[in-house]
Amino acid sequence: MTDKYHFIYQNTYSVSMDDLMNVWIDTFHSFGPVLVIWDASTHFDLLNRCGIVIEPVEAYNNKALTVELPTILDAFEVMDLIQQEKEHPFMQVYENGKLISDNLGPIH
Repeated sequence: MTDKYHFIYQNTYSVSMDDLMNVWIDTFHSFGPVLVIWDASTHFDLLNRCGIVIEPVEAYNNKALTVELPTILDAFEVMDLIQQEKEHPFMQVYENGKLISDNLGPIH
């Protein structure tokens, strides 16, 4: 190591997207069903065809879109509708602040 590199005391934290979403859900959607659609900005046309209207200017730099729905069955119906398309985003369903399911596999 040369003199131009030195160590400074620091705390480093790694925060996953799941952790960030859990905080978001706890803060803004702690009650009721929520469908989370990841990278929605790359699926605007698909979401519009499936009835989720979002303006590109509103979500140009979006990482996740949250959709509040009346019932958890509605969340699964919307997820199923989106998944009928050839390409579909990663989606998760939350109920009362807890992750219930996603469209990839079992939740552990």
